[in-house]
Amino acid sequence: MKLIGLSGTLLGSLLMLNLAAAQTTLDTIIAIVDESVITQRELANRIQLISIDLKRSQRRLPPDDVLARQVLEALISDSLLLQEAARRGVKISDSQLNQTMQRLARQNKMTLSEFRKALIADGLDYEKYRQTVGREMTISTLQRQYSQRNASISDAEVDEFIEQSGGDGASYEYRLSHILIALPDAATPNQVDLAQKTALEIMSRLDQGDNFDQLANTFSAGDTALQGGDLGWRKKAEIPSLFTAQVLSMEPGGHAGPIRSASGFHVVHLKQRRDLEQVISQQVRSRHILIKPNELVSEEDAQQRLHEFRERILAGEDFTRLAQLYSVDYASGSNGGDIGWMDPGATAKEYQTVANQLAEGELSEPFRSQFGWHLVEVTGRRSVDETAQTRRQKIYSQLLQQKQREVFDLWKRRLRDEAYVVFPDKPDA
Repeated sequence: MKLIGLSGTLLGSLLMLNLAAAQTTLDTIIAIVDESVITQRELANRIQLISIDLKRSQRRLPPDDVLARQVLEALISDSLLLQEAARRGVKISDSQLNQTMQRLARQNKMTLSEFRKALIADGLDYEKYRQTVGREMTISTLQRQYSQRNASISDAEVDEFIEQSGGDGASYEYRLSHILIALPDAATPNQVDLAQKTALEIMSRLDQGDNFDQLANTFSAGDTALQGGDLGWRKKAEIPSLFTAQVLSMEPGGHAGPIRSASGFHVVHLKQRRDLEQVISQQVRSRHILIKPNELVSEEDAQQRLHEFRERILAGEDFTRLAQLYSVDYASGSNGGDIGWMDPGATAKEYQTVANQLAEGELSEPFRSQFGWHLVEVTGRRSVDETAQTRRQKIYSQLLQQKQREVFDLWKRRLRDEAYVVFPDKPDA
């Protein structure tokens, strides 16, 4: 059975749970990470499951020593984040975890009971599965809280981005990959030289036609190293500011670097570029007469009055005049009942449903909404390209998301640099 709705990290963690039972050798500690430890069994299980995942996605496995190094660093990062979450009081309640488990079951078109049985049938320990889901939720919550507190975007930054962007690149999305050759805080000149030489070697191999994904698997210290450094599709505002100029000048298949940042040296690769989808809104223009029931006007009286108005309009009487005289929606009534152009969802559901069903120039039957009884005529329909209208709001959101990613990634790197990490079997490491 192939379960859906799980992240790559979570799926990997879950796959390894059914491998643990097969381990018969004595477990040993291979890393001490502040107040926690990572065992050989954890590393072996994670390596096996990631190997399975890479093979399923038809990615070539990096050499065993490279894979082990990458996986161990991922386990260290998770351990540090979970310890930080505990210090900050970030907790996932049983209720939240239960809701997530139910959502995962629904995504797999099962009840929770059926989902549990399916996991057990696949050889997974349900309680360990549930714990793994909880750990991933904890890390996600920590990331959200930290990013929201430490990243913000001002109106001036949005204005600056729009001014600098002009039309160049604003109508595209970019599929990016990247390689990070990491540097610790306060890196020594020798460390900087070595990292730069590694980045230059990567650039040379790319120039000679080497595969970017495989180089990322082998060399990158980024979170997506084992996914070939894939950063996914990014709109222009979502491209790390460090790379923006290089990416915009690239053609698909191109690469650039080394690019220096506080985290180290970066090599960026543009895999694909595509046009942004337009935002088209179907708008309706209408006018109405509203009668509200009250102590003097019953529901039946309001409905009957609108029936009479409808007959009079069909017989030739002016809709505008009746709305001005009788509608209790005084804002639109003064304009002959005209409420202007409406976006989907901009008015009461009942009103929108009726308006959507009417032909242009057609009168509705009286109907009830939360506001009272309506008589509606549709006076126009149009399709509106809102791409430009919504651009600023989208740019703000994209810039904020990118800054949140950057501040969290930098914080993770600092946690790693400042952590007490010891490898007992490698005392000099």
